[in-house]
Amino acid sequence: MKRLHIPLLALSLLVSSTAFTYEEAPIEEASERIITTDSPVKVIQSTIIKLNQLTTVSTYSPQMMSFLVDQEIAPLFDFDYIASEVLSASYISLSKEESVYFSNTLKKIIINTLLTKLAQGRSSSLNFISARPLRGGKIVIVKLNARGYSQFGFNVDLSFHKGKSGTWQVFDVALGYDSLINFYQRMVRIKVRRYGVYGMLSRI
Repeated sequence: MKRLHIPLLALSLLVSSTAFTYEEAPIEEASERIITTDSPVKVIQSTIIKLNQLTTVSTYSPQMMSFLVDQEIAPLFDFDYIASEVLSASYISLSKEESVYFSNTLKKIIINTLLTKLAQGRSSSLNFISARPLRGGKIVIVKLNARGYSQFGFNVDLSFHKGKSGTWQVFDVALGYDSLINFYQRMVRIKVRRYGVYGMLSRI
């Protein structure tokens, strides 16, 4: 579980970030130079501003944080894609209803973990490093540096693509050589081996 919490912890730092910085130019110039204006950098920047408005208040409100995560953070993720990738690693084929259940369950787990970490990590910052397009601009990797939880901080990569809705969404979060999808792929494989597919669905 500790490995799972590290990428989610990096995401939870969004709640207390005050600004993005770029090595060579302000984020506005960097984002225009690296990717189009319809970019995940703009999505993250907009979300940071909204999150900062909440973290500047003197009293922390779990209800407000839960609402903000549901309205601003959750839509950033392509949970259906994440769930599909997790299941594909174990060659699992589910019915439409079962797939929806799995996706919603995975979403609840990730969001609940985020909410827990958001309540704990309000004094750190997340700094923009770079953004680079892959596969003809269909995927964009946004690299950030999280500071406040270690002496030098650590880098985290957010992988974006355009989801079915046509908006840029996060489909993976990587820290070093591990990622959110890889973690859940391992977890699902273990549970399927122990309990079978339907046992896994009841225990995820």
